[in-house]
Amino acid sequence: MPLIGAHLPTKGELVTAIDAAQRLGCEVVQLFVKPPIQWAALPLSDAVIFNFTNARQRSNLAMVIAHAGYLVNLASPRPDVLLQSRKSLLDEMQRCHLLGINYLVVHAGAHLGIGEKRGIKRMQESLHWLFDRLPDLPFPVTLLIENTAGQGTCLGYNLAQLAEIVGDLAPEKVGICLDTCHLFVAGYELRTREGLEELFRQIDENLGWERIKLLHANDSLYPIGSRVDRHWHIGEGQIGLDGFISLLNHPKFVQIPTVIETPEPETHHSENLTKLRSVIMQKDNL
Repeated sequence: MPLIGAHLPTKGELVTAIDAAQRLGCEVVQLFVKPPIQWAALPLSDAVIFNFTNARQRSNLAMVIAHAGYLVNLASPRPDVLLQSRKSLLDEMQRCHLLGINYLVVHAGAHLGIGEKRGIKRMQESLHWLFDRLPDLPFPVTLLIENTAGQGTCLGYNLAQLAEIVGDLAPEKVGICLDTCHLFVAGYELRTREGLEELFRQIDENLGWERIKLLHANDSLYPIGSRVDRHWHIGEGQIGLDGFISLLNHPKFVQIPTVIETPEPETHHSENLTKLRSVIMQKDNL
């Protein structure tokens, strides 16, 4: 059985997400370790770290995952934004270390007009910049590059491109987070046996399963290949319940922690988690 959970708001207090995860019966929770639309934030105080660590230890959570801020663009053509992005992500990695968080998810960047080849090169340089400044820590944090829908000039919308971005960096340093909505609208068919077999073949060929550390399970409001990033409720979108049954019961995916990022968390997360759990262990369509 995979670890199942949700991205939950902190509302200014990290322990808020832990408490909400407990109420929803999550095994894993994803949260922001600083405000997602700010470059900087106050340093973590000893009291914040202590309260977070205590709340986590008292909970039934098996894993906590962080998601990087939305301003970060590791492929930006603007030198000032690129440097801010790198520094902001470095700060978030260090916060995760202090909080004992294993994984930090960041979106693949957007080239903003300089072209995919140059954008990928900037992302590669950004990753090396980051790890050159991170010492070998007793509690390592793995950065997870999330695939995108391919909207606008976003990079990382196919697996070959993700493989090029991570390059030869060890999977312990850089892994991959796959988002089902992003895969689908980028053109990956998740609803048929043939489509899933092609996805699994491309994972084997381009990345290897050791890179896949996390799954974002989100249905899609828009159709396959549309490149429009709009998450929707599990089973109510274009992927549908059968797609999730086939995907989540595959022997490789049942080992991967799974988090929902569906809309209206306060009113619909419980329902979406129930649906997601219901498809686990159902007869596989593969």
